[in-house]
Amino acid sequence: MGIGIFALCSVVGITGTASAQGLLNATVQHAKVESSASATRVAPGGVVMLRVDVTPNPAVHIYADGAKDVTPVALTLTRNPAVTIAPVKYPKSERVPDPASLAPVPAYAHAFRIEVPATLSSSAKAGDVLTLGGVLTYQACDDRMCYPVSSAPVTWQIRVGEQ
Repeated sequence: MGIGIFALCSVVGITGTASAQGLLNATVQHAKVESSASATRVAPGGVVMLRVDVTPNPAVHIYADGAKDVTPVALTLTRNPAVTIAPVKYPKSERVPDPASLAPVPAYAHAFRIEVPATLSSSAKAGDVLTLGGVLTYQACDDRMCYPVSSAPVTWQIRVGEQ
């Protein structure tokens, strides 16, 4: 037995709003956010890498862990008892000038990928469909100003099937 992974990408428009399964209403976006998975087939008990690709709009940066007095990017997943979620892996950030102080701060000014290892329960049965969801929150700035915190829902559907 194995699972087919079908990542349902939650792509939120730059100025659009959306919701994913009632998790959260999206806010004005300053980045393109897409979800995907590392494999199309994974055996029960196996690991699949859940991915969130974030592409900031031109001339925009998104704060990373370690930035002070702002909200760094964070991916929060909704618990699903059929899947064990490992800690979220954030890429190394760069240092960019902050519009308020011009001092360099940890941020992402270019496209980046967040990854989360997820282990499927060994008791998953063929035909099961597991839905994983969460919310990406972040604060973005350009060279003139910082924007309020934004959120974008992300979802993945995992189909359990035979290899």
